[in-house]
Order: sequence, then C-alpha cells, then structure tokens
Amino acid sequence: MLEFSAFEISAILVILFAGGLLQGSIAFAGGVFGVPLLLLVGLSLPQAIAVNIVSNLPQNGLAAYRLRHDIHYRDTLGPVILRLISLPIGLWALWQAHSIDPHQIKRVVGIILIIILVAQWLVQVEPRKKLHPAWTLVAFLSSGFLAGFCSMGGAFIALWVVAHDWSTNRSRGFMFFMFLISLGPQALLLLGVFRNEVSAACGLALAALPVSMTGTWLGLYLGGRLPRVALRRVVHAVLVLIALQAILAPFFSFNAE
Repeated sequence: MLEFSAFEISAILVILFAGGLLQGSIAFAGGVFGVPLLLLVGLSLPQAIAVNIVSNLPQNGLAAYRLRHDIHYRDTLGPVILRLISLPIGLWALWQAHSIDPHQIKRVVGIILIIILVAQWLVQVEPRKKLHPAWTLVAFLSSGFLAGFCSMGGAFIALWVVAHDWSTNRSRGFMFFMFLISLGPQALLLLGVFRNEVSAACGLALAALPVSMTGTWLGLYLGGRLPRVALRRVVHAVLVLIALQAILAPFFSFNAE
C-alpha cells in the first residue's frame, strides 16, 4: 500500500501537472519527465510507469480527438505494429530488472540520442516527405521496447516525426494517436505482471486526473500555436535534456525496488 506525506502528495500532483503540460504541448516526454521524479518521491519503477500510463491514456485520448482531422491514419499502421511487437519484450526486461540496471539502459539510450542529434546538426538533415523503411523499423522497435522497460519510448518516435516535413498538428496528432493505441496493451501487460505492486499507484493516478488533465488542456492550447519549425526546435531541445538526464541519472541513482 502506498502511503505519502502531504508534501509528497503535493510533489506528485505538481509532477503530473507539469507532465501533462509537456505532453499536451509537444505530444511526448510527459513520461520521460515524470517517471524519474516519481521515483525520487518514492514509487518503484513499475509503479511510476503505471502512474504515467493512467495519466497518459485520457491525455492522449483527448489530444488525438482534438486533432483527429490532422491524423493520417495510414501513416500509423506500420509503426503501431512494430511498437506493439517490441512492447512485451521491454516489459519482460522490466520484470527481469533484478539483473538489468534501468539507469544503465537509460544512459545508453541518452548517448544514442546525443549522437543522433549531433549527426543531424552536423549534416543539416532537412525534413522530408518520407524516410527510409530501415529508420522506421529501428525507431518503432526501439520505442516499443523502451516504453515497456523504462517509459522512454517517446523519444525515438519524436525524432522520427520531426524528420518529416509535416505540419505541427499532423506531427502532434501522429504522436498522440500512436501513444493512445499502445497504452492500452501496455497497461494490460503491466497489470498482468505487476498487479499487486501497481494497483494502488493506478488508484493514485486516477485520483490525480483532474490535475494532470488541467496541464494537458493548457499544453494543447500552447502547442497548437507553435509553428512547424518552432515545434522541431522545441522537440530537439527537450530531447537533449532527456539525453543528458538519462546519461547523468546513474550518478544520482537510488534504490527504487
């Protein structure tokens, strides 16, 4: 059973509001932002991921509905299948986490993100209409695995999306829909493996939905006013921060078991 002080509950509410604001504005990174902070408050990794899933389901549902006319559903079929294939593998790795250090995995992911972002900056890759299928394969298989294992799956989807010459709303709509479709299976798998550990955390997230959804509403308002170039720059800036956090996290690690 989860028991928190008034200060810890306040901290959780602030984290969920800020995560909703981030998710609503740029369509990803709410979990990557929130999960490490929830661990600091005292949740285990499965509990923090459960809170993130419960918060994100209505957030992405609302956002996908708001942007339903901007979503090109044919774009999502292959990526959804790839993400769902690798999601259970990531969850299995989370279950085996007694022999796998999540912080070290995040450090590797952070280094990969930095390398990709630096390469894009050096080569000055321009957004294009279509990407090579190999990049799609790598991006969404990696995304599914990391979503299941440590809730970092959105970073590679965001990189893939901003490499296209899509409008702001098409980019955000794609990401919202992608997360919405995969969150349901992820929630069922997580409950199946960690039911006793995450049940109370799910209740906590449900009780906090008014707070997280308020952040989402504000984020949707702000994000809808970002031009395409600005969205791409904001996404890249957030990815750099995510990568640095992932690389530096092991130096400030703690036991979240």
